[in-house]
Amino acid sequence: MAIKPTICIFGAGSEIARNIFKNNFKSYNILPYSSYTNIKKVKDLKLVRYKNANQVLANINKLKTSKISLIFFNNLSLHNLLLNKSKTELLEEVNEGLLSPHEVVRKILPIMINKSWGRIIFIGSSRALKGDSGISGYMTSKYATLGYCKSISKEYGRFGITSNYLSLGLFKTNLLKKVKNNDYKNIIRNTDTRSLGDFKSISNAIKFILNSDYVTGSTINIDGGYM
Repeated sequence: MAIKPTICIFGAGSEIARNIFKNNFKSYNILPYSSYTNIKKVKDLKLVRYKNANQVLANINKLKTSKISLIFFNNLSLHNLLLNKSKTELLEEVNEGLLSPHEVVRKILPIMINKSWGRIIFIGSSRALKGDSGISGYMTSKYATLGYCKSISKEYGRFGITSNYLSLGLFKTNLLKKVKNNDYKNIIRNTDTRSLGDFKSISNAIKFILNSDYVTGSTINIDGGYM
């Protein structure tokens, strides 16, 4: 019996991650990691509480899988104007978006190099890349992650490892349902499609990257023209 390829998902407790992976990737071993505090309340995807990069390495070694993909949904935004933004807040956002993924990448890259295959995908934000008031730390984290993504591609593309960045727009999440009607209309006006995105668009992009050897160092916008 052939061993399934493995996808490790980080920040898997997010609503977008859960909707994407609960039914659409049955031909893969899914390892969904989350630091979400109410992890036991999530029923639609069996989450694993993330401890450290060594935990991820140990789980991958148990599977003896031939193909490994890392997908980072890591995300933290502490809304605050620059004059009120503390160094501690900024470090928290950068740690969640960049430094924590870096520890995992460092552990798993040697396996990918040995197998001459790997996929690393960072889930970004078109709002962060475009810019907005009150999200300086979030923007800093996402731009840093984008640069980090391209560095992986430059350094390890020759080993069959690709690294790409998906820049997401606005999707049909429960959080967006709480937005006031006028604000909601303004959000929609910021997209060329005049609509919110569907989770299938993200799933299709991920599958495309997983099956593409010659797509790396790319930023793929899935935002309805929000940029």
